[in-house]
Amino acid sequence: MRRSTWLAVAAISLLGLSGCADLPFLHGPPRFVVFFQPNSAALRAPGRAVIANAARAAANHPLAPVTVVGAADTKGSTPDNIRLSNARAAAVAAQLIADGVASTRIAVEGLGPVGSPPASEQASRTATITIGR
Repeated sequence: MRRSTWLAVAAISLLGLSGCADLPFLHGPPRFVVFFQPNSAALRAPGRAVIANAARAAANHPLAPVTVVGAADTKGSTPDNIRLSNARAAAVAAQLIADGVASTRIAVEGLGPVGSPPASEQASRTATITIGR
């Protein structure tokens, strides 16, 4: 057995971990993207489904922090887009809490306007949930 493999097995044994629920992510932390309508922070059914999937992933990794980052497109004023991106992140965080994720695990951030129109307008009207670092 190679030394690195042996060390990983020893660490798992010492920590008493069964399965892989609390092990570091091998391909980066899971990310979930919720899309919004223009100038709106209202959640729609597809977004609620994405958030429910993220809540399940968070439940499978109870030690991992959860980060929600809201964004807005570049239409409108910067102050309005900052408020909108914060509102989007807060709406997603509230739904995560409703779906069982502890509020103490969730960090929320609004980026304000991102991207350059028109190609990235829809991609900018988002909130991204990341489980882990």
